[in-house]
Amino acid sequence: MEGGKEKGERARKGGINMPNRALISLVLKVSGNVNADIGVGTRIPLKKIITWNHEVKPFVSARCIRRCIREKLYEKGFPIDPLQMIGPPGREQLGDIGDPVKYVDDDIFGFLKPQEPPIHRSSPIKVSHLISLRHAEVKVEFAARFPRDFLEKYEQHYPAPFEIELADWLGKLNVMVSDRIGRFSNDELTDELKKQLGEQKTLDENERIKRLSGFLEVLLWEGWTFPRGAQNPSVPEYYYAIIALTKRFAPIFGYVDVTEDGKLNESLMENMRRMYGWLLDKLYILNYKDGCYLQYAFKPHESEGTFIEEKIEENLDSKSIKGIIKEISNYIVLG
Repeated sequence: MEGGKEKGERARKGGINMPNRALISLVLKVSGNVNADIGVGTRIPLKKIITWNHEVKPFVSARCIRRCIREKLYEKGFPIDPLQMIGPPGREQLGDIGDPVKYVDDDIFGFLKPQEPPIHRSSPIKVSHLISLRHAEVKVEFAARFPRDFLEKYEQHYPAPFEIELADWLGKLNVMVSDRIGRFSNDELTDELKKQLGEQKTLDENERIKRLSGFLEVLLWEGWTFPRGAQNPSVPEYYYAIIALTKRFAPIFGYVDVTEDGKLNESLMENMRRMYGWLLDKLYILNYKDGCYLQYAFKPHESEGTFIEEKIEENLDSKSIKGIIKEISNYIVLG
């Protein structure tokens, strides 16, 4: 029976039609209350989980991350699904239009169009929660709405007090990008869209690359503004990005962590390369703070059944990050 390593090497040679993937893990710093949870009395709490060993780990939901990226894509000129009212009279609610040909978010994040039969697209880009890597101390800030007595005419009343939970933390965001961007199946399209696309049911390669590049520019470079859950806009602070290009799935996310002083745990990165390098085509490690990045290329070694690792270290600037985004996009779309 053919083993996993032999299958992986045969996939590299084209013996198996494996999908191209990008596995991306970001280490970001978050400050404040950027994705507030449901209010408890007069308090605006953080979204957070309590671990088995009683650590408090704040998080930002995947839905919130997608909303932030969706807004940035709209700013970049991409058409975004405006939603529509659906449901019986008196019980209408907002729902997807469900046009992945026209709307980029319906394509990359998927949609559900409730009809008979329903039309559903599973997201070709999977986004995790952004969860703190360590226990975080949650602080409470007291605030109040006071009468505006500096105005000539104002409402006289007692102040309305409330509290806001705040925290500073380093978190990890995991993203999986597949080659299904701009490619559709029959059950993801209406009859009208099937006629529009023809037999291939695929967008033009240039449009697919444009959509993926726009997403990666937001994810890896430009960043986004979190919702004003605590009356205070906040943006994620970039520390590291680990990007693996592979035709096989490799569980690299568990190896992305930081040391006690907030530096990338390089020993875990080394273990990951030694364990899964034969599954990868390329690996990028972006260090935003120090302005540099490492690029690893992995090539199978025929005689030994292992792989050869080639390492390049370069400066990280606007030109190099554009080149990295272009290489990821071409790898995913063009193969």
